[in-house]
Amino acid sequence: MKGLKEFQIPFVGLKIGVHEFNYNLNKSFFEHFPDSPIGNCEVNVKLEFDKKETLFVLNFFIDGKVAVECDRCLAPYEKEIFGDYTCYVKLLGNPDADAEDDEIIFIGKDESHIDVAQLIYEYVVLCLPIQKIPCAEPGKDERCNQAVLKYLNQQEQKSHNEQAFDPRWEALKKLNKN
Repeated sequence: MKGLKEFQIPFVGLKIGVHEFNYNLNKSFFEHFPDSPIGNCEVNVKLEFDKKETLFVLNFFIDGKVAVECDRCLAPYEKEIFGDYTCYVKLLGNPDADAEDDEIIFIGKDESHIDVAQLIYEYVVLCLPIQKIPCAEPGKDERCNQAVLKYLNQQEQKSHNEQAFDPRWEALKKLNKN
């Protein structure tokens, strides 16, 4: 990807052993990925690159803060994230013919660089929780967007009222009694 050259590691010139790379991510990094759920952020990624003869072990340590929106009321808030991930990269003569493992990335022996930008992006996104709800009691926290919550409550009540007076349900209830 253009603009992400610092994420390409030239492994040909590295000695066998552990090498450390540090990356500070912000909004500009995530702009390279369409439909990214992450905007403003301050994320630090430490990569321990363990080079062996034909195998690389990449250990990613992620820590930082990410600006996200509440899933209930869309109010913005900062979420602290952290995570540790390991990735294995194996050198092969012909990676297309021999690559059949989902847990290992295969690259050709003629390659000289490995691009870790996509891996870092995916691991940071994996650090986000499934549900992003910052408050223990939605609607009672000062961070909550009261206008959105009021609208959702009105729509829920409207839906409930429509369902209560739906004649199709009454006909089904009569069938159930028989």
